[in-house]
Amino acid sequence: MRGSDLNAPDGAPAEWQKYAKVLRSARERLGNLRIDDPALPFCVAGLARIEAMLLRPVRIAILGETNSGKTSVAGLLLGTGVLPVSVLSNTSVPVLVSHGGEPSLAGINRDGVSVRLDGPEDERLKEGPFSAIALSLPLPWLEEYQIADTPPTSLPAEFTADADIAVWCTVATRAWTESERNLWLSVPARCRNAAILVATHKDSFYSDEDCAQVMRRLGTMTKGLFSEIVIVSAAESGDVAEPGSISSSQDSEELREAIARCADRLRARRLLKSRRIVGRLARISLQAFGRRFIRHEAAATLLQWTRSSGAIVKEYASGQITLEQAVEQLLKLFAETAEDLRPGAIESSARRTSLTSESLTHPRSSAMPFRSVAMVRADLTVVLRMLATTPPGESPERREQRSAARATLVTLAELDGTFAELGTWLTAQAKPENTPSRARQ
Repeated sequence: MRGSDLNAPDGAPAEWQKYAKVLRSARERLGNLRIDDPALPFCVAGLARIEAMLLRPVRIAILGETNSGKTSVAGLLLGTGVLPVSVLSNTSVPVLVSHGGEPSLAGINRDGVSVRLDGPEDERLKEGPFSAIALSLPLPWLEEYQIADTPPTSLPAEFTADADIAVWCTVATRAWTESERNLWLSVPARCRNAAILVATHKDSFYSDEDCAQVMRRLGTMTKGLFSEIVIVSAAESGDVAEPGSISSSQDSEELREAIARCADRLRARRLLKSRRIVGRLARISLQAFGRRFIRHEAAATLLQWTRSSGAIVKEYASGQITLEQAVEQLLKLFAETAEDLRPGAIESSARRTSLTSESLTHPRSSAMPFRSVAMVRADLTVVLRMLATTPPGESPERREQRSAARATLVTLAELDGTFAELGTWLTAQAKPENTPSRARQ
C-alpha cells in the first residue's frame, strides 16, 4: 500500500507530489535564466528547501516500555525477517531504518560520523559508543517512510523531536498502565495529532470478542491521546506470525493503513504550509527583483508613489478611511503612476477610474482576501517596478529572460489569483511593446 494521498487514484501522484513537481519546474526555470539579480538565487534556494520538505520521508518513531513489542512492530511494517532482530534488539540507542540502494548497517558516533558495521560479527556494535544505528534497506515502502526504533527510556520526548508520527507500543494483556500514561503525557501535545497506539500480543487472546473488548477499553482510557488505535500479533522476541500468514498480512496491512492515514493528514498540513511559504517567498523575490535596474528617469516617479501610497496606508491604519477606500485610492494612484512610467499602460482615464477594489477580489471568494492594505501596496509596487526596470534599447533576449522570471514569480505568488484577471494583465506588461490585455474593469 502506498503511503500517499488517499484521494489520489492508485498509481497517480498525490497533491503534495504534484506541487513538489511544480516547485522543481519553477526552480529549474529560474535557475537557468541568465539574469544577474540576487532575488533569483534567493528564491531558487528557498524553493529547493520547500521542495525537500515536501519530499522528505515521513519519520515514524516507535516508542514503548521494555518488552512492549517495538522491534516486532517495526518488523511488521518492513516485513518479517527483514530486520536483523538479534542485533538491533540488543542496542541501547535508537535504530533509524531508511531507504538505500543496497542493505547497509552503520553506527553514528557522538560527532555525527557514520561508521560502517556490515559484517558477520555482531561484536562490531560494541565498537562505539554510538548515538544511533543507521540501517538502509532497498524496500519501496521506505522511499516514503523512515522508522526510528527507540530503546526503552524515561524520556520518550527526546525521540519525538524529529518524528512526524509517534507509535506507542503497549502489551494488550496489560494495556495502558499508569507508568505508560505518565510517559506518554511527557511527550509534547503536538504529537497526539499524528499518534498511533499499537496494542501487541493479540495472539494471547482466545477470541475476536476479547480483542474487541480491549480495543473499546483502550479507546475509553486514551481518549484524545491518540489519533489511531491498532491491535497486532507482535512480541518483543520477534515471534510474530510466519511470513505470508493471514495474521501477519492482516496486521501489517492494518498498521500500514493507520500510518498512511496519519501521513495523509501530515502531508496535507505540509502542503498548505508550503503554499503559504512559497507565496510569501515569491512576493519578497518580486519586490526585490530589478531594484538595481530601475531607469534613471523613473526613480523620481517611484519615489513619489512610495510617499503617497505610504500616506494612504497610514490613513487606513489610523482608522481615517475604510479598507475599500484605501484600496481604491491605491488603485487610482497606481493607475496614474503606471501611466507616468509608461504612457499607454492604462489606455484612458476611463480605465484609470474604473479600477476599483472589485479588481482585487479573489475569484474563489466573495470577500476581500487581503490581510492588510500594506500587502496591496507591496503588490502594486512590484508591478510599477516592472514598468520602471526595462531600460530603453534592451535586447529582445534580455527582455524575454526578465519577462520569464517575472511571470514565474507572479505565478508562484498567485498574484494572478489575488488580482483575478488583473494579474494576467500585469504579467503581460513585462514586455514594453505590449498593450494591456483584457482586464476586469
